[in-house]
Amino acid sequence: MSGQFGKEELVHLHLLLFHVKKTFECYGIENEYFNEYDRLNISPVQIFRQKNEHQEAIFKLCMGIMKAMGKEREAEELCKSLKRLAMVRATY
Repeated sequence: MSGQFGKEELVHLHLLLFHVKKTFECYGIENEYFNEYDRLNISPVQIFRQKNEHQEAIFKLCMGIMKAMGKEREAEELCKSLKRLAMVRATY
């Protein structure tokens, strides 16, 4: 197993995280990551969208959920780690 998600798995994950976001919003919990997600103008049901668009949406949702759960410091560390990983991959 390569550790890579296929598009179908990403869309499913996107849908699950989208529902978590909606639940937080029902309780009046919003943050800048949820706003950034909304500005992406993508929804989980748009299966025709590119895989990288769903990946970006998932990232924004994860960051928003972590912040909503009071894990902002961990979210920032995750963001830094992912950026470093992206830089390493870009050199290959």
